Amino acid sequence: MKLSKYIGLLLASVAFTSCGEDYLTDMPSSNVTSEQIANEAAKDPAKALGSQLSGAYSNWNFHVTLASSNLMTQMSVGWAGLNMLSNVMGNDMSLSMGSQDPWNFDHGLDYNSEQYYRSGQPWNYFYTIIKSCNEIIPSVDSLKADTEGKAILGQVLAMRGISYAYLAQWYQLTYKGHENLPCVPLLLSSEEQSINTRATVQQVYDRAETDLLGAIRMLKGYKRKDKTYIDEHVAEGLLSRVYLVMNRWDDAAAMAHAAREGYSLMNAAEAAEYNYQDIDNKEVMWGCDITDNTKLVYASFGSWYSTDGNGYGGQVGAYHLIDAALYNSISATDARKSLYIAPGSSEEFGEGGQAWTAPEYANLKFRFVKDWLGDVVYMRVAEMYLTEAEALARGGHGAEANTLMREFMSNRDEASTKTSFTASDIYQQRRIELWGEGFTYYDHLRLGIDLKRTYEGTNEPESSQTNIKAGSYRWIYQLPLSEIQNNEFISESDQNPAQ
Repeated sequence: MKLSKYIGLLLASVAFTSCGEDYLTDMPSSNVTSEQIANEAAKDPAKALGSQLSGAYSNWNFHVTLASSNLMTQMSVGWAGLNMLSNVMGNDMSLSMGSQDPWNFDHGLDYNSEQYYRSGQPWNYFYTIIKSCNEIIPSVDSLKADTEGKAILGQVLAMRGISYAYLAQWYQLTYKGHENLPCVPLLLSSEEQSINTRATVQQVYDRAETDLLGAIRMLKGYKRKDKTYIDEHVAEGLLSRVYLVMNRWDDAAAMAHAAREGYSLMNAAEAAEYNYQDIDNKEVMWGCDITDNTKLVYASFGSWYSTDGNGYGGQVGAYHLIDAALYNSISATDARKSLYIAPGSSEEFGEGGQAWTAPEYANLKFRFVKDWLGDVVYMRVAEMYLTEAEALARGGHGAEANTLMREFMSNRDEASTKTSFTASDIYQQRRIELWGEGFTYYDHLRLGIDLKRTYEGTNEPESSQTNIKAGSYRWIYQLPLSEIQNNEFISESDQNPAQ
């Protein structure tokens, strides 16, 4: 079935809406100032700030900058869009359509130049989030606010902090060894001191840490309504991601450990049967609940990743495959091996003239959810186990790392007899466990891992067999051209190197 048959479906079939039915549209965050929010908050704090918080979450889940084509827009919705982008920019995923795949240029690290839409996607997305947060922050006095006000402040601080941490990774080389390089502007609230030029990498990570530590303080004791909201544990999990990039191993381990308190791992049988598009699962810490009012159909994560569904990654034929070497590294007794179609096999879906056959290595991890109601998972407790274990191992606490990994592996491979794990072993398990969940690109950057797709037995189409060294600016986006042209504080001389 031709991909081009589906390109025009987005705007006709998909409405971009907010996440949650309680979103108040009387004060859309894109049209108000922080002063207006403060005035309304003085009259009715719960309504005004609650409305703005809902707008911030709506941006997190569904913000999209319309691209030059409907298809590109469908690839770029919200946080899920950036997670999908991260997935294809590394060694762990192969694209069945090769050079004809919509993600092909991203897959080859060929879409990073200033004139391309893609170079502006993370920039536009995260600065939209940051703007929403900056409008709310001055309206909450952290010393005088009640529990509800502190919870709102904590959530927007968490969103702003992690936004800066991710911006730093898209637009400059990784933290360690590059602390003094120019990074991104630090645009803060009206009551804080912004840096309108490119702040240093160190300054950006300092802001991310400050915001996330503030979020954790503000969220202490907060009981969220459901998993679509950030709570103290989610903020701790986000900060563990930042510390992992900064190589602050003890801090990363401590934050990951704190984040997973109160959660438990799935056992092996559950890990094999779970549809990784369900935020009600016991491992899920944070995600977006997709409802009839918020479903995106062809623009959804499930459209791109459900091999058995009617979307792009299924019936249309743009299958997302696990890398052959990564698949082969999974033990035959590991429950996660069943999440992919085995080599030499295929699997048929659909009926009659609408049937399609998925190839070997195609993923079965994200099964299609009826009526396009698959959720988007942002954080699972398994990540916290693996972060804690990796940080312990890299920080010289091998015995503690081994204990934690034995617990983890007993819930994925009941026949596992491995008792000792190096940091590399743990990273390999991270690749297997978190496949398709948005971590590949960031892990390549922080660990300095080369892109290597030419090896004996590769399942990469010949057109995608690219090798690129770690540390190359091929991995890093240039600042978007519109920013160079329209921002008086940034000029062409401030641009990242072209590759």
